[in-house]
Amino acid sequence: MIVRLHLDDGSTEDHPLLNGVHFADYIRRVDVPGSDYAMSARGQQLRHVRVTPKTNQLIREIELVKGNDPTAPIIMAMTVEGSGK
Repeated sequence: MIVRLHLDDGSTEDHPLLNGVHFADYIRRVDVPGSDYAMSARGQQLRHVRVTPKTNQLIREIELVKGNDPTAPIIMAMTVEGSGK
């Protein structure tokens, strides 16, 4: 899956989320370097993924783009944190 940020100037910034890097099999806990274990839900893992923009531009929209494969990504929640500026 790709997290695509639509920026104020009309450009986009892509952040690919990769199997084995950002996420892993939900059936059991599998730690991967690009996310943190969040919790277990009925014995299945949920992971916390952070996406940090490379720019300071205003983000107008966040798009989740599914890849061309048979997977079905499930997003349990999404929060946005401001820079504090």
